[in-house]
Amino acid sequence: MQLNKHIAALCIGTFCLGVAELGIVPVLTAIANDFHVTIPQAGLYISAYAAGVCAGIVGLLAFGRNANLKTTLLVAACLIFCGNLGASLAQNDIMMLAARFVSGSPHGIFFALSAVVCERLAEPGKASRDVTLMVLGQTSANLVGVPLGSLIGLAVSWRLIFGFIAVLALLLILALTRWLPSMPPVVKKPLSNELTALKSWHPWFILSGVAIGSAGFYAYYSYADPIMATIAHLPAASMTLIMFLAGASMFIGNIVSAPLTKYYSDVALVCVGQTLIAIAVLGALFYSHIPWLAISSMSLAAFGYFFISGPMQALIIAGAGDAKVILAALGQIAYNGANAIGAFLGGEAIRHYGFANFSALPGSILSFISAIVFISLLLRYPRR
Repeated sequence: MQLNKHIAALCIGTFCLGVAELGIVPVLTAIANDFHVTIPQAGLYISAYAAGVCAGIVGLLAFGRNANLKTTLLVAACLIFCGNLGASLAQNDIMMLAARFVSGSPHGIFFALSAVVCERLAEPGKASRDVTLMVLGQTSANLVGVPLGSLIGLAVSWRLIFGFIAVLALLLILALTRWLPSMPPVVKKPLSNELTALKSWHPWFILSGVAIGSAGFYAYYSYADPIMATIAHLPAASMTLIMFLAGASMFIGNIVSAPLTKYYSDVALVCVGQTLIAIAVLGALFYSHIPWLAISSMSLAAFGYFFISGPMQALIIAGAGDAKVILAALGQIAYNGANAIGAFLGGEAIRHYGFANFSALPGSILSFISAIVFISLLLRYPRR
């Protein structure tokens, strides 16, 4: 199968964003030490990225609906470059927060518009395949980019992770310029037509479950590095292997989930995955002092989070009619806004109790609440 050049260009972008989002997790302690801040304060760098994602999506809905797609993607690529270059050169806490906000701002924009580009340029019947290929960049980031960044960051300097992303963003700009044709904006109905569908309780119920569950996962996962270092007492060098296991778990979760959608409803799969996350995070709270259980809990949570990613996206826009675009955007805000809140709550739990594994306390509570939300939805609509 030949990979079209425009898909290859978009894969570079999704790889950059995947490493930028989660590449900070295994080096969080090193960054905190360099800037002389606490682990909870360093957790705000993850929150700043997620807040940037939300701001970018709002900006796209407000100002980018009628812009040329190629131009908008090039602007997003420039933001990837500027944000990650700023992170690699940051000299203090404030500069790092600002750089992380900027580097997060193109995340939702790039993924949303890349899907539209793939759909437009695909051969008949190949749109879903092309979108899946585009997302391979992020999957590769979790499986290869983040562990490799951990290895380089811990062996030399965490700044090299963000510097590498900045260099790759320059390649992205060149690839988009050469391989992506100019594309007019998507013709949309007035925004008021899309807002009409939001008068129903149903989409808000689903979005609330998404937000609560995402906050629960990131309250715990954001602090995987200090948990492994200070609770499981694993050496720093082992974080490369641990991040590889997490990335492999995400990859397997995605692969396992896809064929099951033929036999089970999206809400049923989300119920199963969200329950797995809740159990894993609760296990991390009580058993992270046992190294193999600490790693197993993290891997199971990572598996569950990507197991539900596809069904969750489908559930968000199911039956949305004219509101698909705005619901997809609200879904991104629910995911990433909750990530920011989750990382903050996990940090606060660490600050209050004094131990890194207590980030899993709010994580497990929120994860179980999200599971209950979706189980109640399944009971109400058992065949949907």
